[in-house]
Amino acid sequence: MCANAPGESPLLAFPRAIELYLEDMQSLGRLTTSRTVAEYRRTVETHAQDTSGARPGETTREHIKRTLRRWGHPNTQRRKRSMLVSFYDWMVEEGRRSDNPARQVRAPRGREPRVRRLTLDETRAVLAAATGRTERRIVYLAACAGLRCTELRLLRGLNFAREGWILISAEMAKGGRERWVPVMVDLELVVGEIRATTAEEHYVLPGTRWVRGSCAVVPVERPERPCDRKTIWRTVRRIGRHAGIGTPVHPHQLRHAFADRVTRLAGLHASQALLGHASIQTTEGYLTKPSPDELIEAMAKVTLTGSGGEYARTGLRR
Repeated sequence: MCANAPGESPLLAFPRAIELYLEDMQSLGRLTTSRTVAEYRRTVETHAQDTSGARPGETTREHIKRTLRRWGHPNTQRRKRSMLVSFYDWMVEEGRRSDNPARQVRAPRGREPRVRRLTLDETRAVLAAATGRTERRIVYLAACAGLRCTELRLLRGLNFAREGWILISAEMAKGGRERWVPVMVDLELVVGEIRATTAEEHYVLPGTRWVRGSCAVVPVERPERPCDRKTIWRTVRRIGRHAGIGTPVHPHQLRHAFADRVTRLAGLHASQALLGHASIQTTEGYLTKPSPDELIEAMAKVTLTGSGGEYARTGLRR
């Protein structure tokens, strides 16, 4: 672990403490992706701005509360608090302080995420509305392989080298949880096109740059760089509008549509492996509430008036 450098004060300043903390967490396999490291760094650096110049060995629960008030949503506050708990747990373990001020602040009550789930017909409409290579790659990989937005943008040709499978490697998967996703029949044409046209080191959804042509500024693909997350979001929104979906569609809804279908047809454990969930309780969430299609099927059996409208007639006589 970390030891004091020669002449280094035992009461570390925040910049030095942050670097040592992140170095230890990565060496122990606790922080496995550059994106996660960057978020932890931003969170603790933001917290350092709220400490009125105090060092991490001198901070109090009031400093923690001041930092958490920066974020309005309780789910975000819970996530940021857990990062600060981790940082100060490390401080305690390293003998840099005797207590953890983040643990002295009660965790905010989380809210259930609001996800407007798509019906099977709506999902099919989105797939049918996709035109062109990029649009088809985005919606088919999200809806038929359950990929997250980050996983979509980091896919390269080498992730399709094994025929019939998609590799979600550790450096792109959430929590570094590598997984293999079989290519379902609906996805075969899209994956075949990717395997035939994408070099191993090139990105499946390449970035673009704008260059001046003879008549106008035109986009030029840069296959050595991934596209932006906003590009994927804007593309899915546009396809959703063209499909006539009465609510804005975003990439994670397509992953949820995949999860709804797979969890019910393949079972919890297979679904957990395909989705890359750390806990099976997360996967169980797709079974605790009925899917939109199950609600439609249930309501098709329900009537208040009956086939002859008896309820309406008796109601008028009362």
